[in-house]
Amino acid sequence: MNEFRLHAWVDESMHAPQAGQSGMYLLASAIADPDGCEPVRERLVKLLPKGKTRLHWRDEDEKLRASISAAVGDCDLSHLVVVGAEYRPDSQERARRRCMDRLLFELENFGVSGVVFESRTQSLNKKDLEMVAALRGQGRLKSLRVDFGLPSEEPMLWVPDAVAGAVGLDLRNMDSRPRQLIGQIDLVHIDV
Repeated sequence: MNEFRLHAWVDESMHAPQAGQSGMYLLASAIADPDGCEPVRERLVKLLPKGKTRLHWRDEDEKLRASISAAVGDCDLSHLVVVGAEYRPDSQERARRRCMDRLLFELENFGVSGVVFESRTQSLNKKDLEMVAALRGQGRLKSLRVDFGLPSEEPMLWVPDAVAGAVGLDLRNMDSRPRQLIGQIDLVHIDV
């Protein structure tokens, strides 16, 4: 019998300040038992437009976004998003560190044992791992494993991409329907 465990898949979304709205940095996670994720992957892969290797929220039209949101909402997943307020594009890495610090804390307290971030560049992934090591050194992170994955190889990374996109639309008062289709999404607001 397999021991129950939880993993999280994480992606970011950034929204620059616009007239009348401050910017925000979102770090979204999808939390699930990794042994039960194959149906999620299969469901999302069925939504892929012909010729594409991944779903990417910002590239999809409104109809496909609704289908993605409904598919995610029908799956047995939990969602946690750290929303960094007052984000400015010139402080992206600072915003990421602040949101990552809080997200990893929340995920470990939730019982997550492994986290897969969407891979960025090798040097930026290294910075993320250095931050994880610093949090461990400070005793703020215990046993959480952190790794990186490519969305072209891991459809579970499409989930936090969609969650971040849906939350971003809702918080900017542009469209609340995708977030409603996904269902329960826990938000943690911080200043970055």
